[in-house]
Amino acid sequence: MIAPPEVTVAAIDELEKEVKDRVEPDDSFFPAVVTPDLVEMRDSLQSGKKEEAKKRFVETEVRVIKAEASQKAEPLAWRLFGIELAYLAGVLLIGYLVHKIPDFWLWAGLVTLGAKTAWFGALGGIAVALYGIYSHVQVRDFDAKYELWYLCKPVIGAIFGWFVYLVYYVGLVSVQGVTVDVKTPAVPYAIAFLAGFSERFTVQIIDKLMEVLATSKETPTTGPRTY
Repeated sequence: MIAPPEVTVAAIDELEKEVKDRVEPDDSFFPAVVTPDLVEMRDSLQSGKKEEAKKRFVETEVRVIKAEASQKAEPLAWRLFGIELAYLAGVLLIGYLVHKIPDFWLWAGLVTLGAKTAWFGALGGIAVALYGIYSHVQVRDFDAKYELWYLCKPVIGAIFGWFVYLVYYVGLVSVQGVTVDVKTPAVPYAIAFLAGFSERFTVQIIDKLMEVLATSKETPTTGPRTY
């Protein structure tokens, strides 16, 4: 249903009827999400706030459309959830085997601190993927277009975990003006997990690094100017 030029009580009643026809009778989405929106629309209309009522009308319709798309995509969501659990089992198995058999020929000499931070970064990537699937299915806004993101997140998390640890290790970036002591045993792993979990955190670190490098490059030097 497209928002009418002017939202009226009849239009709101029609939206309510249409949404009820489109959801299952025992679906909790309607009373939990749509009903409060309908109440706010009617209150806005009674208060003379027609534009606010129209805005809420459109938002409610969009929310219902997203919820329907999310419900149709739930089989994909649960498949991705299973894949992430398989990733988790694989990562934990690798960690267990490396811990129990550190001298095995396949990884002997490769288990450095950098490799461990990549492992924790992958763990952070898996954690945020599992959390994302669960939370988006719960609020009915799971988007199937992000399938590739969920599949690649553990690998991206491993790369981000290793890279952000490396940035802190060489001391190019500090937190709140204080350099992080990455030689404390648990600190590199915490940084790597956070980098794998939060893309926003990693992007902020990259922005800081670029700022540091750009500032260093622009620092004036003595001697003749060159162009």
